[in-house]
Amino acid sequence: MDYSFKFVDDTLNRQLVALLRRSGARFRVDSKGTIRYSKNDVEFIENDVISRVRTSVFPTWQIISCPSNWAPRYKEYMLQRNVPFVEELIDNQLCFLIPRIYRPHSWKLELARRKVS
Repeated sequence: MDYSFKFVDDTLNRQLVALLRRSGARFRVDSKGTIRYSKNDVEFIENDVISRVRTSVFPTWQIISCPSNWAPRYKEYMLQRNVPFVEELIDNQLCFLIPRIYRPHSWKLELARRKVS
């Protein structure tokens, strides 16, 4: 299996697995709940099935994909500004599903305060 996907939210991930089972798509789910699928099925699974779950969360949406060392800054920025988001693992990289109305390329991430431990 060439690709992997997982909603970090277990409820959303279970919904996705149920849709995949009903769709007849070829995939498998590992012990951590990560969905694995081949390059032959990528278009159907990503454009039809995963998109369906994303649209149930936000009617119009976009994905923030960034280097792993930027993900904490994006997350902190969104938390501080009450930007709704859902975490996804796309090929083991943390990404964020957000409503399309936001413009993450204009965000000033350096202004995100660091969490105090």
